[in-house]
Amino acid sequence: MKRGRSTGTPNMAQQMRFAIIQDIGCVVARARGLGYVPCEIHHLTVGGRHGQKRRGHDFTVGLNPWSHRGVPFGGWSAAECAAMFGPSYARAPRRFREEIGDDDALMKLQADLIGQQQGQAA
Repeated sequence: MKRGRSTGTPNMAQQMRFAIIQDIGCVVARARGLGYVPCEIHHLTVGGRHGQKRRGHDFTVGLNPWSHRGVPFGGWSAAECAAMFGPSYARAPRRFREEIGDDDALMKLQADLIGQQQGQAA
């Protein structure tokens, strides 16, 4: 039996969701009023904790590399990224959930941003 955290291949609707999320950019940056910052797809987990089973491709949000994996980007240091975006989910998950939001808050924020984008496209 293959073990791991893979959620399988995303279907067409899920791939479209990923594209929309990437067009919107990082939810943390948007929430902080920073505008568009490129993002990676972060899969939320059952129980909202590291190492738990992924909830699937429909439960995803866009996070910048610092917020997602704790990797400074854009030529910035870790301290500069932390000052700009707050704690990293990878480096300080408890602080991230306290300051940025838990999985439910992230999903709501992502859904609101998707709704806003789709409203603008209409």
